[in-house]
Amino acid sequence: MQTTFVTVALSLAVACLVGPASASIVFDRACPAGIEAMQYFSVQSYLGKWYEIQRYESEFELNYDCVQVRYTLNEDESVEVSNSAYNLFNGSSINALGRAVLSFPDEEIIQGKLNVSFFGAPNDLSNYWVLDTDYQTFSVVWNCQPLGDDQSEESFWVLSRTPTLPANTDIMFRIQYIMRRYIDRSQVRFTRQQDDRCPVF
Repeated sequence: MQTTFVTVALSLAVACLVGPASASIVFDRACPAGIEAMQYFSVQSYLGKWYEIQRYESEFELNYDCVQVRYTLNEDESVEVSNSAYNLFNGSSINALGRAVLSFPDEEIIQGKLNVSFFGAPNDLSNYWVLDTDYQTFSVVWNCQPLGDDQSEESFWVLSRTPTLPANTDIMFRIQYIMRRYIDRSQVRFTRQQDDRCPVF
């Protein structure tokens, strides 16, 4: 399966910069079917600081590490998204501010699907799906948007509440279960979080 890199508006995360202006990988296939977001999702429990552990590499995020994202509840019940990243090669940093809302807030069972946008862009696209999280240690985030009938644009992140994932068998199983079923692991790269040059955002 051949892939190409594209830049879409700064990275839904520049990892969530997870997440998240968005750079993604274009696959020569339609979006995978049957992928479900987490059920009974709690925005309140998801707030706070997350560290990016893994992601689909992208042209926009190339050479950026130390990626962190912070979610804060706004007065109107939307979520402020603050994404930061640091380039270990040239010392440059990125910070992107955005806004997130539940994609389907009126459903009886709230799903982990959110609309995330940056720099005041329209916020009408469900483009941040939390596939699994325990809120306390890890989160697996994915997004796919169709590009015609034969191509799709995907983003993928593994996030942690700490700079490294805990050595927990259950957590690793849950992450790997998703990756084995839905993710092209040849396109996944690890994000450096323990380099002494990583700033505190």
